[in-house]
Order: sequence, then C-alpha cells, then structure tokens
Amino acid sequence: MMGGGGQSGGKFLPVLLSLLLILFAYAAILLSGAFDPRQRLKVFMARHGLTSVSIVYGDRDEIPRTLTIDSDPARIYPYYSLSKPITAAMVMELADRRILSLDEGVAGTSPRNLMHHAGGWDRSITGDPVTQRQTDDRCVDIPPPPKQFKPGTRQAYSNIGYCILGALVERRTGMSFDAAARKLIPATRDMRYDDWLGPAGGWSGTAMTYWRFAARPTDPRIMEKPPYAGAAYYGLGWKVSRNGLSHFGLFKANYAIVLKRGKHVVVALFDGNPGDGQRALEEARPILMAL
Repeated sequence: MMGGGGQSGGKFLPVLLSLLLILFAYAAILLSGAFDPRQRLKVFMARHGLTSVSIVYGDRDEIPRTLTIDSDPARIYPYYSLSKPITAAMVMELADRRILSLDEGVAGTSPRNLMHHAGGWDRSITGDPVTQRQTDDRCVDIPPPPKQFKPGTRQAYSNIGYCILGALVERRTGMSFDAAARKLIPATRDMRYDDWLGPAGGWSGTAMTYWRFAARPTDPRIMEKPPYAGAAYYGLGWKVSRNGLSHFGLFKANYAIVLKRGKHVVVALFDGNPGDGQRALEEARPILMAL
C-alpha cells in the first residue's frame, strides 16, 4: 500500500507544480496591472465617469511626453479654471512693469486678495455670479456683487474675483483681455479664448499648449502664504500644498488638471465630470506623477 501511495503522489506532484506556476503567473499579471500607471489611470477614469484624456508630462528642461486614452494629442479641450494661473501671471507681469500694483484698491479689495481668493465673495453663501448667470455678458463686465466677508481675512474660491482682475487688465492696458494676454503671455497665442468665462475660465487648447505655459519657472510670489491661510492655500493663481502647485478646472462635461512640482509638470485634460474636482485631483495625483 505504501508503494502504491508513493506512485500516486509522484503522478500528482507535476500537476500541482503546473497549477502553482499558473497561479504565480496570474498573480504577476495582476500585480503588474496594479502598478502600471496607465492601467491605474483607466480604473480612475472609469470610477469617475471620465471617458477620454490627453496628457502631457515631463520636466521643463526636457522634451515632454504624451499619453492619450481615446483621445488625440491635437484635441482641443476647455481649460476652465486652469485659466486662472494665466490671469495671475498677466497681473504679476503688469505689476513688474509698474502698470498696476498688487496692493492697489480695486472693487473694495486688492489684486493680491483677488488672486488669493480673499476678495470678500463666498459663492457657497450666495451662489456663483459667473457660472450661474443667465446672460451673455462678458465675464469682465459683470458688476462686483455685495461681499460676504471682509477682504483679506479668509479664502473662499471665487470666479468673480478673476473677472474683476480681467477688467482691471483691460483698463490699464487699453486692450481686450485676450489681446493683452497674447502680448504678455506668449503661450496663449496658441490657445482659444471665450469671453463668457473670460479670465476666470475662458481659455482652451491642447494639453501641450497648456504644458508650455505651466512649465515656465515658478514666480516666488506664487508661494507666499497669506497669514489667514491653512496648510494648503491659494497662492497667486495656484493651489499650494506640500505636494507642490496644482489647479483643476471643472464645468459641464470636462475636467482639467495641472500639477507642478519643481521642474516637473503634468497636464491632464479629460472628457467627463467627476463631481468633486478636488477629491478627484488628489486621487489622480500619485497616478499622474508616476507616469
């Protein structure tokens, strides 16, 4: 009987080894997918209802790389609130040229406060006078509404503040906002512009075009932390945190992300709306930065 049992075990051992090899191979495939940024990106997109993406990433002193899913590198996407860093860059350039001051009075506050989202308007209380309006007026022509808090005392994300900045740019330069942008910020010459969202969110273009803007050296004034701000705060045009600079744009059926850490810049433009733009950005950040 012992001899018979030994023969049976000898026949079973190769089969067991084959099964183990198959299991190990399958586990390796699963693990490789779990750590592959492209696969992780597809899972992220499916979870948030995002149907296409065009991505450009790389260090500013190198040739950037592209990645697309159901899209094309030449595809035009709306940047929406990724337009705000462009507006802030224009205002800082005009300040450098002494055409305006970051601390002069405008609409009962200052350009610095407006760029910090500390101009006094809180859309969580009164709604958004820019995105919720029913008129075709230009963003820069919207009259400043009543404030909800004392300017320069706290931050509340504000589209109207950037429309007011755009109006200031027009008055000081004597040009339309987009004409002034194309003169001051060369990257905007390859972008499209819509007056309705204007300086708050009116630019659109390819991921590569925005990458060229975002890859500019970081102005140190962007990083200055207001005394009332928390650990993560809005600098001059950008969100600042321990992970670097970022911004997202979200409206209707499109979502845009820009991430900047040191010389490394990632721009991702999506079809679809994840609902909570900041939460989706934080989920996407490690995936995009691992590309």
